[in-house]
Parts: sequence; structure tokens; C-alpha cells
Amino acid sequence: MTGTVIFRCNVSASVGVGHLMRCREMARYLGGIGWRSVLLGPPDNLRQSVDERLFAAWHPVEVRGPSDEDAARVLTLCEAHGTHYAVMDDYRVDPGYQEILRAAGVRWLQQFDTSRPWMFQPDLLVNASPYERREQYLPWLTEPERTRTLFGPAYAVLRPAFSGIAARADGRPVRRVLVAFGGGDDRGAIDQALRVLAGRLGPEVTLVIVSGAGNPRCEQIADVVSALPDGEAEFHVNPPDMAGLMRGCDLALIGGGTMSYEAAICGLPMVFVGLAPNQERSCRGWQNLTGAPFVGLVGTVPDEWLYETVSNLVEDDDRRRAMAVKGRSLVDGEGTRRLVEALLERERETT
Repeated sequence: MTGTVIFRCNVSASVGVGHLMRCREMARYLGGIGWRSVLLGPPDNLRQSVDERLFAAWHPVEVRGPSDEDAARVLTLCEAHGTHYAVMDDYRVDPGYQEILRAAGVRWLQQFDTSRPWMFQPDLLVNASPYERREQYLPWLTEPERTRTLFGPAYAVLRPAFSGIAARADGRPVRRVLVAFGGGDDRGAIDQALRVLAGRLGPEVTLVIVSGAGNPRCEQIADVVSALPDGEAEFHVNPPDMAGLMRGCDLALIGGGTMSYEAAICGLPMVFVGLAPNQERSCRGWQNLTGAPFVGLVGTVPDEWLYETVSNLVEDDDRRRAMAVKGRSLVDGEGTRRLVEALLERERETT
């Protein structure tokens, strides 16, 4: 039996585009098993040609409004498409919103972060952070017996190019350092990296700067890179082969978002600068499980501390090798399949 899944997605320069990426990849998997996907939320200017195949319909939301109004939008689409399945990749789905979905009989998967420890009652509560544990959230589950928690990197949603990617050689000399903080506003993290690291890690080391076109600092970054001596840095905006670019790097300075899972599956050692408080637990989780240093939140990291952390790793082949092995052991590229199968579990049991 096939059907439709409604996706509610929040995306902007401030929250980044990781939410939309996850929705796209789940929709891609659903399409492969004969299901349709409908997207609610993102503006039209984020549409790509591939979205014509991934989503049967795309409904922008210019002004979200109160939670009850937004929940009504989701229920209207559920009714129109004859479905009770939904994916809520929007961290604003508060307890009142959830009450409305539950009362309407919606079976939904809810992506969340740790910045709002409110009560949860979805069928599936998802957080791919390596820090989170179910026991931490039992006080926040309205009905623990009804809510399945899918926590940890095994549930990370990756772009297809990263699934099954060939592992890079562990411990190779550092020649290219990836500096990337998602597709939205990097909040000054790239500027600090250029100021502190460019030209200081050795004559053969290049900073590979990557940003999304939605980053309002792109023009400023381009100006800084163009003024540097040849070989110190290069700048890529929305590179077409991010997987290949990442695999060609030897060390990564990144935030605690989606890119951390992509770096892990590539076997790329990482240093973390969190872009916002809601990334801190994820960064600490990676640090605890792989040894990847978390130097702090953007705007709070002293220049010399950042330099010392990165430069020490550049010189420590054994430490980078160990980090790469541990990272790959946590991410296998099967997260999308696991999430979709969990969402449709009830359907599979009745067919």
C-alpha cells in the first residue's frame, strides 16, 4: 500500500537549510517505495529542479502565525491528501501544536533540538545528536509508552552522495582544511577562521571555505579570500560536489549541524565551533565519542585557542586517525531508511 506524507519544514538564513535537506532526502526515499510527499513551509525561491520530482506539491508559508493556525494548515493538507502521516522538521512545534495533531489522529515524526525542553507527544521523536539519550527525556514525554525515541547518528539523514562514499585514507598529512558552517548565516565563524588560520598552518595548507548562497556574509568572505596570497584559501559557494570536496580535505572546522554527520561518514577529523546554543550538546557529544575538540560557541572562542587547537591536530597524525575511525563507526548512511520505516511501521503491520 502507498500513500502521502506531509512535511512541515522551517528554513531560513537564520536557522539554516538542513531542515529542507532532510525533508528532500526522506521524500526521495519515499518516492522510491511509491509514496508521495507534500511540502509545507519553505519559500518558492528555495525550490530546485529536483523538487518537481520529490514533492507532489510545495506550499510556501510567508507568515507562520500562532501554533493553532499552523497546525490547521497541516491538518488541511492531511485531509486533502487522505493521509495521517506527517514529518515535522520545525523546532517550533510546541505542546499546544502537538495536542492538535494528536487529537486529529496524525501519526508524526518530530525532529527537535535541545533548546526547548518542553513536553513531547509524537509517535517518533528524532534527534541525531550523539549526545542525547532516551532516559534524559523521559520526564518530557507525555506518554513514554507511545513515543519512540530515535536518537544518535544512526538516524542522521544524509544526501545521497554521502551514502556509501569511499573512505578517505586515515592519518594522511593535512593539506586541505575544510571550513564550513552550513548554508545560512555563519555568524562570523568563517571570518575568524580566515583571520586566525590563513597562512599560519604551514606553506602547503589551504583553507577550503564553503558557504551557502543564503549566507549574508558571502560577499565579505569573497573579498577577504581574494586578498590573500595564492594557495592560502579558496572559496566555494554551493559547490555541486560537496561530497567530493569534503572527501578531498584532511581536517574540518565546522558547526554542530548536518555537516558533522557527512564529515564523520567521510572519515574526516573535525574541530567544532557551535553556531548557536542549540548546537552545544551535539558538539559535546562528538567530542565525547570521537575526541573531536569543541572549542566553544561562535563569538566566544579566543583566537589563540582556535589556532592552538587546529594547529595541534594538524601535527598529530595518530589523533586524527583515531578520530576518523570513531566517526565512521557512528554514521553508516542508513538514517533516512530507518526514519521512513519507523514512520510507516503501523502501515506495514496492517498490510
